[in-house]
Amino acid sequence: MSLRNKLHGIASRAFLSCLALGLVGSAPAFAVQSYDVEIVVFAYRHPSDNGEQWPTSLPEEADPAGVYSSDQPRELSVGAYRLNRISNGLRQSSDYAVLFHKAWRQPAYNSANAVGLPVHTVAGNGGNSLAGSVRLIRERFLHLDADLLMLSGNSSGAVLDIDAPYASPQFELREKRRIKSNVVHYFDHPHFGMIALVTPYVSPEEAQQIIAEEAKEEIPEVTPVTVPLPADDQLTR
Repeated sequence: MSLRNKLHGIASRAFLSCLALGLVGSAPAFAVQSYDVEIVVFAYRHPSDNGEQWPTSLPEEADPAGVYSSDQPRELSVGAYRLNRISNGLRQSSDYAVLFHKAWRQPAYNSANAVGLPVHTVAGNGGNSLAGSVRLIRERFLHLDADLLMLSGNSSGAVLDIDAPYASPQFELREKRRIKSNVVHYFDHPHFGMIALVTPYVSPEEAQQIIAEEAKEEIPEVTPVTVPLPADDQLTR
């Protein structure tokens, strides 16, 4: 079994242990499985919606208790990003514009306790601005909920205030999806989209344990074999 699969197995067993103890459905004070979450949000420069009109309602107001504060979760360094190749490919294309790319580490709670990571960028010079949140939920299955609003810059090139009520035009990507960890997922909209990767986090202690277990498998123990001696009358024949 590969090291990656073993790491994933350890993370899964940690969650099952919490489930057996009844911790998953409890308050966030209990330790639960943590994940590294990375998202790339991008806009289509030439959307093919054939002039379709989209609703202009703003996203629902987020519950302050259900949104991370400025010091949570732990934002990962750019060196830990895993979607750089996809993000760079989008940036190099004339068909897309990357609006947001970030990775962070967070615990995954049930839907009652799940919190959302705020997504907010304001662009000038007629660019696209973004607002909303992304929530990671872990119950029987893993889910990722996206509630994002993109505001298109106007033709005059003036700075667009994303907080202005009913700014126009605006396009909403709202989707709740069951996902698998270690798999790249794509959330689609005719005007913009989101690419997401969720990976179970394994602590350094657990990683050392996995490496030790794998080393034991690579060097199998040798069991001594006892050969019975012949009887005395057979030796004198």
